[in-house]
Amino acid sequence: MSGPSEIPFKTKMIVEGAAKLLVPVFEEMPASSKMPAFYNPASKASRDLAVLAVNAYFRGASCRLFAEPLAGAGARAVRLLLETNVAREGVAGDINPWAVALSRTNAELNGLSETLRVEHSDANLLLARLALEGRASYVDIDPFGSPIRFLESALRATERNGLLGVSATDLAALSGSSRRTAYWRYGLTLSKTVFFKEVAIRALAGVVARSSSRLGLAATPVVSAVYRHFVRVFFRVERGKSKAYAASRMVGYLAHCRSCLNTMKLERLEDWSRSCSICGHENVLLGPIWLGPLTDGAIVQRILSSELASDDTYSEVLRLIRRLDQELQDIPWSYPISELSRRAKTSPPRPGEILEKLVEIGYRASATHYDPSSIKTDAPVTILTSLVAEHRSK
Repeated sequence: MSGPSEIPFKTKMIVEGAAKLLVPVFEEMPASSKMPAFYNPASKASRDLAVLAVNAYFRGASCRLFAEPLAGAGARAVRLLLETNVAREGVAGDINPWAVALSRTNAELNGLSETLRVEHSDANLLLARLALEGRASYVDIDPFGSPIRFLESALRATERNGLLGVSATDLAALSGSSRRTAYWRYGLTLSKTVFFKEVAIRALAGVVARSSSRLGLAATPVVSAVYRHFVRVFFRVERGKSKAYAASRMVGYLAHCRSCLNTMKLERLEDWSRSCSICGHENVLLGPIWLGPLTDGAIVQRILSSELASDDTYSEVLRLIRRLDQELQDIPWSYPISELSRRAKTSPPRPGEILEKLVEIGYRASATHYDPSSIKTDAPVTILTSLVAEHRSK
């Protein structure tokens, strides 16, 4: 199918959620930031999550205006207006003129020409205008790669008690796999750990929180997840120096031993020791990252109790949300049972068995949303190691 005359590439019509969308056809082109009018079908889960989070956060209120300055083909903007009960108007922008043409076509296809304004604009310029002329209730930043160059503009453009959604796909940097990139791009000291997905979420949350505090704002995570190729965190944005200071206190460091896996929060950087207090091996330093809760249970319950929770469109993401609902939010690390078993030279026990034993002896414990075989617990790693070793002796 050919698109509007000004679009010089093949397009096709698809249905995503409640939206009819005209999207580019690039069968032989790998996803990249250079793709015209970028539309990634693999990111449907990210868009599903945005619909659910916005619908829940503004329940009983109104998302007066939302902004998506990196709109691509406009899929998320169209879906927010069609599928939530709260979004009233939106502004979508893109620097790519072909993306703008597709977004306008998709707005028309779905009867949204009056409620979705599409602009040909640089993302930071669009956000700067919003900050001056009237902030948005919800701002969505979903780039290909890192969101770092858009964060301060997005924070300024979000109204008081508004919602900011931020995605990142540069997981190698945020998880500590690429230490140099983590440092020069984000100012983070990271190393690869067995709970690298947890680190990726908390690294992104910490970067946004630090950016907000420099502006006298407080960005607090309310829904956070790592899934497939992306990290996605939604923040409540508040104003005021006292709130900014309180949120900044949630950012700190971890000391992690890659030998015995002992991990500790550090209230002050001066508390870091190069030697593990349990086994004496070298600790690595991780931070500054977000150490507080990553998800607000009340928002999760709103998602699970909403009318959208019975819609098959969101079934994949709702499974993720249900796992989030069970996860301990105040423990910023996890232990893969497979790794503990490998070190103990035994076959892995069922994670549920270890969870039950931890609770029986008085500790808090849960699975994680990103790995069903990983456990979060406030038990010392020595306790966890002994429970896995007991499995070997049976």
